[in-house]
Amino acid sequence: MIDPNKILNELAKSGIGGGMAGGLISGALAGALTGGGKGGGNKLMKLGTLAAVGTLAYKAYQTYQKNSAAGGLPAAGTPGAFGGAAAAGGLGGAWGAQASQPALGESEAMTLLRAMIAAAKADGQIDAQETQAITAQLGKSGLSAEDKAFLFEELARPLNLEAVLAGVKSPQQAAQVYAASRLVVADASPAEQAYLGLLAARLSLDPAMTRELDQAVKALPG
Repeated sequence: MIDPNKILNELAKSGIGGGMAGGLISGALAGALTGGGKGGGNKLMKLGTLAAVGTLAYKAYQTYQKNSAAGGLPAAGTPGAFGGAAAAGGLGGAWGAQASQPALGESEAMTLLRAMIAAAKADGQIDAQETQAITAQLGKSGLSAEDKAFLFEELARPLNLEAVLAGVKSPQQAAQVYAASRLVVADASPAEQAYLGLLAARLSLDPAMTRELDQAVKALPG
């Protein structure tokens, strides 16, 4: 069975990306996910697990909620704060009554991992030479054959935002998916900035919530 947390942890432990940062997926899936590539890599390394990405999004939501109450902004869970699909239940319904961010389930963690891979592709696609480099590096990792096959399958696919969005079932997940994507492209190129803007819009994130998520990522050491 695919374990998305294990995949991320093994990639980090194996050091994949350290020698390939300039080439993989126009700045690098492996580098971006494990610290050898764009500015998001070191931040992801320090977060360590996908569950920590969920915690980051939860803390950003808490700040958003506090600022909404203080500034007279629409309350979380109303159409003014989260429109479209995200309005169903609102972030208040997903998080508001909880004292802390719960552990990510397998399906939620898989959605985050797929979102991170998609974000790493936002300004380019991987070619045959880059695939060979990743193959060599993955051979040194502790990942199972099933995990490796999953990674190669995801890498081979063109960027598909619809596939990422299909895994988002709640406003809580919407915030987590944006946070994970933002971490991968912390030093975003124009193409990546456009992708993040489209992602936020399709996730129906309120601009104020999006800014809190951006600030939470920027505040991480890296």
